[in-house]
Amino acid sequence: MSLSKIVLSIFALMSLTACGFEPIYGAGDNSVFESDMREIEISPIENRIGQQLRNELEQRISPKGRARISKYILKVTLSENKQGLAVKKSEIATRANLSFRASYNVTQKSTGETLTAGSSRMVTSYNILTKTFATLMAEKDARKRAVREISVDITSKVAAFFKLNRDKLAAVK
Repeated sequence: MSLSKIVLSIFALMSLTACGFEPIYGAGDNSVFESDMREIEISPIENRIGQQLRNELEQRISPKGRARISKYILKVTLSENKQGLAVKKSEIATRANLSFRASYNVTQKSTGETLTAGSSRMVTSYNILTKTFATLMAEKDARKRAVREISVDITSKVAAFFKLNRDKLAAVK
């Protein structure tokens, strides 16, 4: 490799370090998950699937535990819809889709002001089998996958909000 290529490679790498990129999942006290995200209280969500979503969100938003005093409240509403697909000539479905839609908002506890709101949508599918138990387990697994993906999506969106608005939120505190 020639000297000019080495110098060019080193220059390219050095220019990338000054781009200002900071990962959301960074380490240390500067991480959003070590400060603002720990201060989020997650309201209960209706139904069993809502409880599972809340548990996933708790694990993702504050993996080291919540702060003693919460400053924000995350409210989530979850809806589910089932649709049969791949219908045989005998009009028996052999595949089904589960569609989930979660709407969320983060409010400041002291003022009740909505800081951010959004939604997350997920569609998972499963096979409808001849054995009822196998079909129930496939449907349960599809729900579990959907809940996991929705929790990842909501966590990412909320973390991005706190990362981008860190200075503005610090001024309000």
